[in-house]
Amino acid sequence: MKRTLLCLLGLCALLCVASCGSRNVIHEQTRESRRLEAQGAYDVAKLEVTFKPHQDWEVTEEEWSIWVTGWRGDYKKELMSECYKEMHFIDAAGTATRPVVTCEIYEMDKGGSFGVGGAGFARANVKIVDPKSGEVWYDGKLEGKGSSGVFETATAQGRFKFSVLSLARQIADLMETGSPRKPD
Repeated sequence: MKRTLLCLLGLCALLCVASCGSRNVIHEQTRESRRLEAQGAYDVAKLEVTFKPHQDWEVTEEEWSIWVTGWRGDYKKELMSECYKEMHFIDAAGTATRPVVTCEIYEMDKGGSFGVGGAGFARANVKIVDPKSGEVWYDGKLEGKGSSGVFETATAQGRFKFSVLSLARQIADLMETGSPRKPD
C-alpha cells in the first residue's frame, strides 16, 4: 500500500514538473544578447501572419483578414507598453535604418472552448538584423501561449490574440534584456 502511494505521489510530482517545463523558445539559431541589450532604438516591421486557418475551423478569409489586422494593432500596442526602448514602426524591413525586428507567425492552434483542450498558441520566426552590417543579432522560433483565464479567451479569436500578445512580450524582453521572456 505504501509503495503504491509513493509511486502515485512520484508520478504526480513528475507530471507537475513536466507541465511547468514548457518553453517559449522552440529553436534559437543566433542570440547576440549584449548587442540587443545595448541597442537604444529599433525599427519594428509589421507583424506578418503566413499561417492560414484550417477549413474545419470555419473562419472565412474576410474574418481572418480582420483578425490579422487586429493582431497587428495589438502586437504594436503591447510592444510599446512592454519595451522602454525607442521603437519606430515600419511597413517593410527594407526601409530600416536601425536594427530591424521581424516577426512572422507560421503556425497557430486555436485550443479549446473555455480552455478545455488547451489555450492555443502562435509560433513565430523572429529575427533582429542590423541593416548596416547585415549581422543577425537574433534568429529564433518563439511560441506565444494563449490564455484561458479571461472572458475574451472563450473564443478562438481571443486565444489567438493572447498568443500574439505573449509573443510581443517575449520580443520586448528580447530587445530590452537580450533574452526572451519565460512562458506566461
